[in-house]
Amino acid sequence: MTTPGDLSDRLRELSAEQLSVAPAELCPDAVLTDDLGIDSLAAIEWGMTIEDAFGISLPEGAWEHVTTYGSVDELVLRLASAQA
Repeated sequence: MTTPGDLSDRLRELSAEQLSVAPAELCPDAVLTDDLGIDSLAAIEWGMTIEDAFGISLPEGAWEHVTTYGSVDELVLRLASAQA
């Protein structure tokens, strides 16, 4: 059985690779635009990668409501749990 910790670890590994950042930079309060340098195109590509990896569908406009890495983690965990 996959735990929330397993999902968070998987998201961290996937995100570090996709965003070309060190996993340590992906702390919960890291601001997506300022700290991680994510622009709208990178967000779309990252979102598609997340959807494929976790078998989820991110809600329309999801990137407008998440501003930190921690909020992305929470969203992915919530959606993945709902799929289970």
